Order: sequence, then C-alpha cells, then structure tokens
Amino acid sequence: MLSSFISPSSIKVALESTEKEECFAELLEVLVAKNPELNRKEAMTALVAREEKMSTAVFPYVAVPHALCASAGDTLVAVGISRAGIEFDSPEPEKNPEHPLVNVIFEILFEEKDTETHLHVLRDILQLVSNPDFVKNLLQAQTSQEVYELIESME
Repeated sequence: MLSSFISPSSIKVALESTEKEECFAELLEVLVAKNPELNRKEAMTALVAREEKMSTAVFPYVAVPHALCASAGDTLVAVGISRAGIEFDSPEPEKNPEHPLVNVIFEILFEEKDTETHLHVLRDILQLVSNPDFVKNLLQAQTSQEVYELIESME
C-alpha cells in the first residue's frame, strides 16, 4: 500500500538539511512539486506543532513526521534520506538520553477524512522499518528509483 502513495519523484536520496525543521521544509517542497495546491505555511505549521507534542523519531534511524493538513487533498507521502543524519529528540528520553540521529524520514500529510488511510500508511512504514535490513539497504541506494523499488519489494 505504501508504494501506491509514493513514486521516485516523491523520494529525495540526498537531503541537504542538517536540522529537523529544515528537513520538514525540504520534504515539503517535494510534496508541493507534485501537489501545487498544498499550502506550505499550513503544512509546515502542522508538522512543527505535531513534532512539539512528541518526537516522531519512532525507530532507530527513522522518523515519521506526520500531520493533519486540510490543503493536502489526500494522503501525501515524501521520503528523504540523510546520509549524515539529522538530530531528532528521543521519543523515550529516560531510556535513551542521547539525541538519536535519523537517516530515513517519511513525511506524511493527510486530511481529516483520510485518517484510516493515514493509519494504514503508518502501519506499512512500521512494518518496513522493523526489518533489520531495510534501513541498511535504503542507505545504500543511490537513486530515488532504487529506493522506490526497495520499498515496493519489501511490502
């Protein structure tokens, strides 16, 4: 199901961002390129507000920033890879006081009517990242097409 929401053009294999909010904005541009009706300001405000509630670094090396966004029109997903890593807050600071570096980011925007689809997309992402080889293989991919094919093959 996840591969039906992404394409090679919604994947950025070399994120330039070094900070979390920069990363949100960089992936937001990927989404806007495919969905010009998406309101940047609304989306960015929603992503930052969601992240302030609780870190979206949900798995080692993986973050899934996601937010409700009325202008999304549908569930939108962008994938970004940072070889250097981007610092996110630890979701469980008492267990992991270090700030984890995140290399793989799945950014999701959805409308309220798409809550069920959003939950299915989150489930699919968690199933992928639970595979111990997924992140390692993803970081070896050189092109967005390779990333897309890897995601599609592991679904």
